[in-house]
Formats: sequence, structure tokens, C-alpha cells
Amino acid sequence: MEPTPKRARLRADWDEEEVLRGSMQAYDPDEPLLNFSPGPGALPPSVLKEMQAEMLNFRGTGLSIMCMSHRSPEFGAVFDETMATLRSLMRLPESHALLFAHGGGHGQFAAVPLNLCAAGKQCRADYIVTGRWSQKAATEASKYVTVNYATKCPDSRLPPRRSWKLDSGASYRYLCSNETVEGLEFHEMPAFDDGVPLVVDMSSDIATKVIDWSRVAVAFACVPKNLGHAGLTVVMVRKDLLAEREAQPITPGVLDWRTTIASGGMWNTPATYNIYSTGKVAAFIEAQGGLDAAAEATGRKAAAIYAAIDESGGFYGSPVEQRADRSRCNLPFDVCGGDEAATNAFLIAAHKRNIVGLRVLTPFGVGQYLRASVYTGTSVESAEALAAFMRSFAKFYCEERARIGSPQESLA
Repeated sequence: MEPTPKRARLRADWDEEEVLRGSMQAYDPDEPLLNFSPGPGALPPSVLKEMQAEMLNFRGTGLSIMCMSHRSPEFGAVFDETMATLRSLMRLPESHALLFAHGGGHGQFAAVPLNLCAAGKQCRADYIVTGRWSQKAATEASKYVTVNYATKCPDSRLPPRRSWKLDSGASYRYLCSNETVEGLEFHEMPAFDDGVPLVVDMSSDIATKVIDWSRVAVAFACVPKNLGHAGLTVVMVRKDLLAEREAQPITPGVLDWRTTIASGGMWNTPATYNIYSTGKVAAFIEAQGGLDAAAEATGRKAAAIYAAIDESGGFYGSPVEQRADRSRCNLPFDVCGGDEAATNAFLIAAHKRNIVGLRVLTPFGVGQYLRASVYTGTSVESAEALAAFMRSFAKFYCEERARIGSPQESLA
């Protein structure tokens, strides 16, 4: 069949090598794009439309929110609204302060020991290392505090609690609640009876489940996965910790939680547009039913894709064998055990259906596994569409392999 003029145009502009390097460009710009990027992730279309409508004239002020002074009463109202909406969404008790910070999660890798361990290396901190991000946090923290590896994850499973080597004299205990690369998640925050404050990196699963704040002393999350776009980090910290601890003297002002609070979040210019957009996304989640509805939707998205993996007869594989440990937000999978030809054929076929974000260049390189991330802006329908494509691709690939022995060219 001769391609339509439109399709011929698309194919003329299409670069297979860019697809294999992780291109995010739509194959067909006239059809919906399904974005499964691990971050920045998709934003809800309704939120993007609201932001677009207010871009040039925010609430009748005559100027864009991007051009508005952070010390103006108009932006002050936005700041307060975002604070209130986010506190309500996260069910954050008054025992915890909420801060907006710079520097992403990496900034907080340093800010945590700097704010909680005034004596520096004389203090000890437990790190529950379950993947690459908690390892990066431990490596950064080791510059400012003595790190005790309470556990190191040997493979894609969460070590059993009985194996953790905890230090009851630690200044704090750290974990990452969702490891994006390994696809591991703490579905509930662990409880400890030794009084050591728990610090949690929630960057990739924040706003997808209800948190028991009685177990969490400090939490932080960069927002460009579930709560906005890149450039803002939210920090939630127990007020009594701030009162009883001191920051290290070397702590930069931009990372000092007490400085941020004392200045009302205005010690330096905050990420104004990001605060605005995070407020929009938090309000969107609230309007959809809050954390209970978000948890249910996230579970449905994950279940659809995991079913396509687990029911494929081995065509797709998950590195996480213990299903109770599997992340609901980041789902790594391989194609034919990581076979390069099959994986490339899958990516090319997916891209031709406007499915993107399954392979991205990361600080850890490109390995055997692709990854589907299903954040706030990814609908249940999008996840189900990916699962349907995965099933059809596996069926067609196996049929073509049986017929001609090498189906890659026909699939491309």
C-alpha cells in the first residue's frame, strides 16, 4: 500500500537512530503522544491548558506569572495557595514544616546531613541502600557525616528487615521510598522503635499514596515526576527536629532549612513559575479525589503493564521477582531477555504508535531494561494502551520469528 502524503512526510523526517537514543518527538503529531519518561514526566493536559491560558495575563494583572516579582502580593497569594493545597493533598500535619527548595533531590542529599548533624563526621547516619539513588545519596552524605550502610541491596529485591544492621545511635536513618532504576518501592514506611528520625526521598512516588507522617521525620521530593516540572524541590520536616538540632556551620544558606523558614521562603528568589505549576498539579490531584484516588489510579496503571509482562510467557521480563517489592510508578522490563534486535524493534514499533520515554539516557547509562514510568500526568488509558501494544508486539514478533526467522526488518 502506498503511504499517504502525510505518512510519507513523517517517514522522511523520522530518524531511527534518534528513536534508539530516546527521542521524545511524536511520530504522528496529529495523534496523542503517550509519554512514559522517568522524568521530567507528563503533566496532565488540563493543567497545561490552564497554564497556557494564564501565561500572558495572569488573573487580569496584565503580565505573565513568569515575570512577576516574588515579593509582590500577587505572587504571595500564589505561594500561599500552593502551600495550602500541597499541605492538604499530602495530609501533612502541623507537626511538620513545608519548604520550597532549589537544587533538586541532589541538593537535599547534602542538605539532610548538613541540617541534622551539626557535629559533622562525629555524627553517624544509617543509609538503607536499595538502589542507585539511595547509593548516590549515601555517597554525597559521606562528605558531611559518617555513613553506616544499614543494608546494600544485592539485586532487585528489598532486603528483609531482619538483615538490616541499624545503629540506634544514628542521628537519622535514610531511605529512598521508590528506586526508579531498579523498580523497587517501599509501599509503607517502616516503623522504628529506637527513636532515630526517618528521612525519606519521595521524589518518584510522592502524591501516589497516603503517608503515615508519624513515621517520617523528613521527606523531600523533586517535583518533575508527580507534582510539576523540573526546578523545584519540596521538603517536609518535623518542627521539633529543627528546634533541637543545629545545622553545620558550613551549610550554604540556600540549603539551610531554618534560613528558608525564617525568611518565609524568600531568602533568595524562589522558583516562582515552578511553585505556581506545582500548585496547579496538586489542585488537579485533589480534584480527582486526592491521594486515595491517586493511589488507586497508580495501582491500575501498574497492574495493566505488569500483567502484559507476566502473561507474556517470558517474552518480557521484570528484574523484580518479588511482586510485593515492585514499584507502582517505575516499571522496568526487558524484551526477549534483553536481546538487542528485539529491543530495538520494540522501540521502533512503539515510537510509530507515538509511545515514547521507554528508553532514556540516564546518569547510569542504557542497560538491559526499558522502563515505563506512570506518574500523575500518565492516564490509566495510556497505561492500558501501552499494555495492549506490548501484547500485540509480542504476538506479532513471535509469529514473524516462526515464519521467517528474523522479523526485525518487517517490524521496522
